Amino acid sequence: MQLNNSSKRRLFNINAFTLIEIITVCTIIGILYSITIPGIQLQIIEAKKKTESIQLDLIKHAIESSFESTDLDGINIASFVGSIPLDTSPTIFSINSDVTLKPSTSLNNDWYVKVARELGYNPLVGIAPTRLLQPQISNILYNNNQNARLVIAGPSNEVNQQRYMIISLLSSSGLLQMPQIPDVSNSVLYLSYFNDFWDTDWNYSGAALPKSWISALTTSQVASWQSNSNMSLLRVQRIVCPKYSITINNTHPSDNCYIYLNFNGLNAGSSSVINSNSGTFVIPSILAGRQIQAYRGANPPPNAILFSQFILRDNCEITLQD
Repeated sequence: MQLNNSSKRRLFNINAFTLIEIITVCTIIGILYSITIPGIQLQIIEAKKKTESIQLDLIKHAIESSFESTDLDGINIASFVGSIPLDTSPTIFSINSDVTLKPSTSLNNDWYVKVARELGYNPLVGIAPTRLLQPQISNILYNNNQNARLVIAGPSNEVNQQRYMIISLLSSSGLLQMPQIPDVSNSVLYLSYFNDFWDTDWNYSGAALPKSWISALTTSQVASWQSNSNMSLLRVQRIVCPKYSITINNTHPSDNCYIYLNFNGLNAGSSSVINSNSGTFVIPSILAGRQIQAYRGANPPPNAILFSQFILRDNCEITLQD
């Protein structure tokens, strides 16, 4: 059958209208896609932040609970040289800000090994903390981006507190860089570095990058932090362990008072002697959670008698009198 010119024009118009309609629909779909995808991506990022905040809260509570453990070697995070028995190793905190580094083994006093024990796990020392070999430790050490979480401690010489931070970077590998952690022996530089983390509101995407970061990083690295709300991809959980004082009043005519700041007075790394009838003596800046032992006698333990033992949770007084 042959179509006349009028029929051909009608068919052509119908086909042309259908083609335009398809193009219009595709254009609308493309516009909707471009509008919704950023919103979906934002929801995914916010969900990651919320999930990570929950995990950091869990680690925070485990660290805080560890402060009252008498196992300063294997569980208590608040283990520093000068405040632990002589045969005890201090906690190993993070010393490198490169979150892509993965330790090849686990040590008895690594912070994440101690957290695992506090949470009731049985970590294997000498075995890498990978998802295959030790998934429970791996979940503590690594976030969902497979970046290592960092735990750094503030200077141990602060009078009224001992501060800690858990740091977790939620970005793809290499996207964001942090300045390197300085050696803790450089107390001034280390304190400045620690406070830059502590004082910055990382939850606020419009927060200003610390000035020290701007001087330590390259121009492109600084720009990466300051674009696309990337500041909020760094999650920082702050922890404070208070320090307290003990006031000892010794008015006994012949007995000395022997104070030990750790469990087992025979091997404690820190102790004080308040001589008989010497009046009032104050021991400041003792970490909360320490087990305090007070002995009395003319000679130190094991000849002295234990007359008071408690966990330090506030400023307190001990009185020894006739």
